[in-house]
Amino acid sequence: MSTTLGRSLGWYRTPIVVVAMLSSLLLIVPFLVLVATSWTSGSFILFPPDGFSLDWYAEVLADPEWTESFRLSLWTAALSTVIAAALGTLAALGLTRVRNRTAQRWIRTLFIVPIALPPIAYAVGLHGVTMDLPFLRGTLATLVVGHALIALPYVFVIVSGGIARIDPALRPAASTLGARWPLILWKIELPAILPYLLSGALFAFVVIFDEVVLAVFLMPPGQQTLPLQMLNASQEAFSPELTAASTLVSGLALLVLAIVPVSKAVRRGAGRAVPARRAEGPAAPEGVTP
Repeated sequence: MSTTLGRSLGWYRTPIVVVAMLSSLLLIVPFLVLVATSWTSGSFILFPPDGFSLDWYAEVLADPEWTESFRLSLWTAALSTVIAAALGTLAALGLTRVRNRTAQRWIRTLFIVPIALPPIAYAVGLHGVTMDLPFLRGTLATLVVGHALIALPYVFVIVSGGIARIDPALRPAASTLGARWPLILWKIELPAILPYLLSGALFAFVVIFDEVVLAVFLMPPGQQTLPLQMLNASQEAFSPELTAASTLVSGLALLVLAIVPVSKAVRRGAGRAVPARRAEGPAAPEGVTP
């Protein structure tokens, strides 16, 4: 496929490759500089770093402010991800039951619109809701729900793509055989979209874990998520402790996102192994020459 693509591009291939490489460098080089400055043995962020030391990582991992904010971000992001994954999957499945194509397009647009909504406007609106409902003040409920609604479109889009790959004849065939919709959902649709559901949940978790705008407006006093802790640290003292924490967060995000291609590779390897075993045929009994 790559050879065919290269031939179709013709002389445009070289400038496209150059632009792609420069774009990749603009994304990778700042991250490498960030990582390098976290290895410094000095007290200031310098590049090249002043010596090599991992002491700043130890400082971050031993500081209660950083560890508590990490735990808070972890469990709120996990809870918001579960909500976003459930609602996004139900929305994608429910949309397939809408027969009117025009209504389908409008509903799909409404679920995707939050991606284009400015986070600051969304945060101000939720803050107003919190102020009008006293029982929400001082709680993390609004933050969790807000994060879930921000991540819901990502789950919806990815799961919808998985549903589009399901053979449309499966549901009518199951209905003809007497299966009701709960059985069709459990036995046909959910197994087929499970990889897409997991992928959407992983992307939602990364988006939620790194979100800081909502935290600025909705966090109860005395509590901070990890991104908010990093933002406050950057305003107070720009030390290598901040770059060490940023490196740890970036590493966690890359690790989570790496689960998707690794799981796909494992499934492909397992899928190729099953036909190979079938092709070999059953093993011959002992003492019998095939």
